[in-house]
Amino acid sequence: MSRIRNKLPLKVLLPILAISLFAVGSFATSVGVTTQAYAGQAGVNYVVSGGFTAASNGFQVVQSTAVASTQPATWANGGTVNTALTAGDWYYQVTLTIAAAAQTSHTYTVTVSWNTGSGYVTLGSLTLTTPATITPGQTMIFQMDIGATTFNAPAGITVTVA
Repeated sequence: MSRIRNKLPLKVLLPILAISLFAVGSFATSVGVTTQAYAGQAGVNYVVSGGFTAASNGFQVVQSTAVASTQPATWANGGTVNTALTAGDWYYQVTLTIAAAAQTSHTYTVTVSWNTGSGYVTLGSLTLTTPATITPGQTMIFQMDIGATTFNAPAGITVTVA
C-alpha cells in the first residue's frame, strides 16, 4: 500500500508536463543566431582594402590541369580566377565578396603570402577589374597553385586585396 501512496496522481503530473513542454517550446522559438566576420581566423590574416571581404576556403588538391586565367580578370559573380593549375598539386582558394565601397571600373590585386617556417613568401597573385556598376554581395573565387604535391602546414597566411 505504501507504493501507491508515493506515486503522484495523474492530475498533478499532466499540468507539470504541459508547463514543461510550453516552456521548452517558447524558449526554442525565441533563440536567435547571428554570425560575425573576423579579420583573422585560424592563422589567416586578411589585409583588405577597397570594399571587399575575404574568406579562406583552405587548401585543396587540383583535380585537372587548367591554364591560368587572363589577367586582369573581369569581375563575374560566381566566377573563378586561377593561376595555372597542375593536376595533383595543392592549391589555395579564397572567396572575395564585393561591397558597396568597392570602386567601379578599378583594378585590384589579390596576393596570398604564406609562412611555412622560413618567413613569408608570395604564394601567388591575381588581378581583377570591377564592373562599371557594383552589386554588393556578389562573390568570386580565386585559386592559386602552390606548385607542390606535398607541403608543410603554414604557420600563417596573409591575403591582401588592394
